[in-house]
Amino acid sequence: MIQLTITSAPVDEVKSRLALLTAFEDVRPLKGRAGLVDWRLNGRLSKLIRTSKFEGRRGEALLMPSRGRLDAEEILVLGVGARSAVGDPQIPPLLGEIVEKILRKGSPSFSLSLCDLIPGMFEWRNAVRLFVSMISGQEGELSVNLVEDKAFVEDAKRRNMDFAYDVKVRYELI
Repeated sequence: MIQLTITSAPVDEVKSRLALLTAFEDVRPLKGRAGLVDWRLNGRLSKLIRTSKFEGRRGEALLMPSRGRLDAEEILVLGVGARSAVGDPQIPPLLGEIVEKILRKGSPSFSLSLCDLIPGMFEWRNAVRLFVSMISGQEGELSVNLVEDKAFVEDAKRRNMDFAYDVKVRYELI
């Protein structure tokens, strides 16, 4: 069973085991939820970027503790490559990579934002459906928080987005 919460809460205030962030290799300073988390970590992500320990290349991953600076215990930052290289055709394989990392990590509770990757509302809805279908059918309980812009959450709630039989959805507007 998947407990899916689509929330407009700030990513640093969402309780989960793992906060998954995406970072483009050519967007500096970090933007979106990665930028917020970098700020909450006093620039720790920026320092890793400046020292070339993390660059945001596609497939690159960085796992670190939150040290109590977020309501998530751990932070997983995934590089997604150049911003210009992430368009509609690249979204399904990119989501597949994200799902693979999440499942390999084995965290029963995680948060992520898809609107950081996909700024268009229509494309975002399609990506959410695809993402949920990719994680649906997993054994055990899974708690997923989609941390999205308020307009996206309002749209999803208004449409009453539904998913697979094993997905229970809750909307949270902050």
